[in-house]
Amino acid sequence: MKEVVDQLKAILSEELDIYQKLHRLANEKKKLLLEKFSTEFQGIVSQEEVLVQRLIDLEPERQQCVKQITGREDANLDAAVEVVAESDGKSDLWMVGSQLRDVVASIKKINDENQRLLEQALELTQYSIKLITRAPKDVTYGAGGVQSTKKGPSLIDRKA
Repeated sequence: MKEVVDQLKAILSEELDIYQKLHRLANEKKKLLLEKFSTEFQGIVSQEEVLVQRLIDLEPERQQCVKQITGREDANLDAAVEVVAESDGKSDLWMVGSQLRDVVASIKKINDENQRLLEQALELTQYSIKLITRAPKDVTYGAGGVQSTKKGPSLIDRKA
């Protein structure tokens, strides 16, 4: 049992490390969204994709360890912590699980803020495009001060 618990602790520690990196990247994205939107943003997204893929790869291993500890297919980390004896590292397992929950909650909060910032940026961009592509008013003045109803060319093609 101790070997499986140690393996689970190693997996959870690696997951925690990955989530902490994702947390740092989420904060960097937020900073870029607030200050400037740049090509650095795409680099951060690429790094996140690599880290998330590693989490996906670790998931079956973590599930297998929890299954071996609890004897149940559908068990979660809390169920595993309940089964593990203190001498096998119960408190370590609980601590890593608690840290994982905290960092995941923090990432979710930051990602929600980033989503709102992106939506605001999109709305501002759409508003700016509408202003630029808006057709000029119909009434203009022609030669001799006579009103003309011809439309002038738009600054930008509205179909863009």
